[in-house]
Amino acid sequence: MNRTYKNINSDSFINGIYSLVPIRDDDKYDIMNWRNNQLDLLRQETKLSLEQQEHYFKTVVDKLFDEDEPEQLLFSFLESNKLIGYGGLVHIDWESKTAEISFLTETSRNKNFDVFISDWVNYLTILKKVANDYLNFKSIYTYAFDLRPNLYVALQASGFTEIKRHKNHIQIEDKKVDVVIHSFDLNPISMRVSTRIDVDLYFAWANDELVRQYSYQQDVIQYKNHVQWFYSKIDSPHFLFLIFFNQDKSAIGQVRINKNEEEVIIGISVDKNYRGFGYSFKMLRLACQHYFKNYSNNEIFAYIKIENKVSIATFKKAGFLQEQFVLVNNIQSVKLKITK
Repeated sequence: MNRTYKNINSDSFINGIYSLVPIRDDDKYDIMNWRNNQLDLLRQETKLSLEQQEHYFKTVVDKLFDEDEPEQLLFSFLESNKLIGYGGLVHIDWESKTAEISFLTETSRNKNFDVFISDWVNYLTILKKVANDYLNFKSIYTYAFDLRPNLYVALQASGFTEIKRHKNHIQIEDKKVDVVIHSFDLNPISMRVSTRIDVDLYFAWANDELVRQYSYQQDVIQYKNHVQWFYSKIDSPHFLFLIFFNQDKSAIGQVRINKNEEEVIIGISVDKNYRGFGYSFKMLRLACQHYFKNYSNNEIFAYIKIENKVSIATFKKAGFLQEQFVLVNNIQSVKLKITK
């Protein structure tokens, strides 16, 4: 019987003839050989010895099964019950529910395009299910040296998106190569441009207690005034209202972008029922991407009360940089900026 991790109540995950099982002690020497034969693909500088591999399994791997929130979850990857690879979720951030993907197959399998793609796509299919269904993670990502162009084919086929590329980031023998990060969103969101039919939804969001607390105008908004304001702004070419939905098609919040005479300003609110799901920074990123794609401005600014530390952190996570401390309506605030 396979071992099980404390936070995953299963010892096998299957997709057709492929399966993942919690990493087995009997596989450690095959894994060592694969790692030693593929040093150029790994963050490993020298070959492992038998003693080092045994020590690693005893002192690191075995302990993973005793921890409630281990730093990594490692698996053996099987085809028709035969070991062909290993990997898992590493550098796990249990608070933000994100993790990096690790994967390595038997050395010769990298040379055949069809085998390589099949291994990766099936592995990722199973791993996404583990991350989503068993761990409720928000996203998983790959961090890879730009040495295997076929990898990008497999990642794209599996729904991953390239989110960052570090040019000439690492030296491999006599050549500098890029490091490329791809991500898969386990809580995908969608958006559309808001219309007049959304007036009541925006009214409810505008009068939310937390929204009013962090707004520069804290008075409760009257419905008649809201309708008049909403209709005038939504028909204006200087305002862009975007409404966002989760994968269940429930409205989760809105982003408003306003172009005044001096600059473009962004604001966001999330429905109280969907806070804490990690939607905010995704909404900001999508909104900014949409704006930069469809409008000529190259900068977007945000003004946030200095006491609203959660919001400031969210904007920074979405790519905004802190510009300066300012006073808005005599309230200490932070001005942030994102550039196209």
